[in-house]
Amino acid sequence: MQSHNNFESLVSETKLLVLKTIGETLIDRFDDSTEDIVQEVYFRVYKSLQKGQFRGDSKLSTWIYQIAKNESKRVNAKRIKEEEKAKKYLDSDQFQTLQREESEDLINSFQMEKLLRTVPEPYKLPLKLYLAGKSMEEIANDLAMKQGTVKSRLFRAKEWIRKNLIGELKHET
Repeated sequence: MQSHNNFESLVSETKLLVLKTIGETLIDRFDDSTEDIVQEVYFRVYKSLQKGQFRGDSKLSTWIYQIAKNESKRVNAKRIKEEEKAKKYLDSDQFQTLQREESEDLINSFQMEKLLRTVPEPYKLPLKLYLAGKSMEEIANDLAMKQGTVKSRLFRAKEWIRKNLIGELKHET
């Protein structure tokens, strides 16, 4: 337990040095990694001390300073590499295609909502259910009507859309 107390006092004696070193070495935009680096530094210090890896060639604080500096540099390099990967992905054809598809889906969704708001009332609900993927039988059951009535209303809804909206939607895009 004595070594545990010694380590606690070592941490409290060197914490300002470690934080200052991290602050000077870590790239500003990566400041959110400071706590993780502090933990990693003291984890490495503790592990190395337990294994007797501190040779005493320098002061203990100088050794800890170097660990903090190296760990900060390692995090800088890792985060820069992650940023470059993200940038490459954002510039990639795959991402551009995905963005375009999402944009088209949004436009199509907006147009579909507009279309459904303007469809005459008797056709609106059967059309919504049909577009939601329900079968004629399911729509008939949900609306308590005959399948023939559902088919007729869907046919009329499609005819109404062709006559009244198709040209209008094409002009907006």
